[in-house]
Amino acid sequence: MTENTCAIPTPEQRKYLEIREAAERAMLEKVYKAIDEAAAEVADGFAKAGLEFEPTSRDYFAFATQQVLFVRLCGGDPETLKGGDAEIGQRIVNNGQHIIDHYWRRADDG
Repeated sequence: MTENTCAIPTPEQRKYLEIREAAERAMLEKVYKAIDEAAAEVADGFAKAGLEFEPTSRDYFAFATQQVLFVRLCGGDPETLKGGDAEIGQRIVNNGQHIIDHYWRRADDG
């Protein structure tokens, strides 16, 4: 075996992963649905109020979710954005940069 090879999971480990991944998929489906519903709610509210503003996009609500979760992961208060751990925040930012570099920039080079 090389350093880059993963051990074959035990039946218990496979079951653990199946359960956790199913819960993760279900959670993300709920998040995506909530984002869609929030955008639709604003569009409906604008229409009912007779406002001719461009409806708030799904991306706005996705970003709002991302920001709250980022602050929460850093141990901060999502309402005030205060109290977070800068080191944890930097690790999360570095992880995002790794995704950009490894998956998106590399894909563009190939």
